[in-house]
Amino acid sequence: MLSRVIPLEYLKERDVMFWLPPGGQDNDVWADTWVILADLESAHAAAVLALLHDADIGGYVARPSGLKGAPAHGVQLYVDREQIHRATDVVMQFLRGKEQPIMPRAERIAPRIRGRIKAPAVPRSVSVALQIAFMAALIALGMVFAYYRGASMLEHRFHYPAPTSGVPGSANPTWTNPGP
Repeated sequence: MLSRVIPLEYLKERDVMFWLPPGGQDNDVWADTWVILADLESAHAAAVLALLHDADIGGYVARPSGLKGAPAHGVQLYVDREQIHRATDVVMQFLRGKEQPIMPRAERIAPRIRGRIKAPAVPRSVSVALQIAFMAALIALGMVFAYYRGASMLEHRFHYPAPTSGVPGSANPTWTNPGP
């Protein structure tokens, strides 16, 4: 990153905003440090600077190249670094207030698509019949599943208690080991 090193005694000779691009316009509100906030159309620069001045926020606009004859369509907006959040709010309120341009391509395509796609109207009796048929099919599928798998799924498997006689380790002395 490039930085300028200027001896302190030469700073008295320079303007406060000497590091900003030349040929710009400020709103007469002083700031220590500046940051680029937005790229604006040239027609909106004066209005945004006036709004920033009313909010007591330092603002400066200049063409990106800094040359007056450069073929640039817009300007860059510099604002006070310490008040960048307030400046963002002011600029966003300005941008929301101006009318947004209509997208011409969307206007041309949308009517053609809407005109080409038409869903056929289904009579109410047909839609009710389809719903009844769907529910009947679900019930039939459930009954088939219950017929094939239902007996094994519904079977109760009783776990009887283990007999106490003949179990190794029990207190019954009559038990004998069958052996090999």
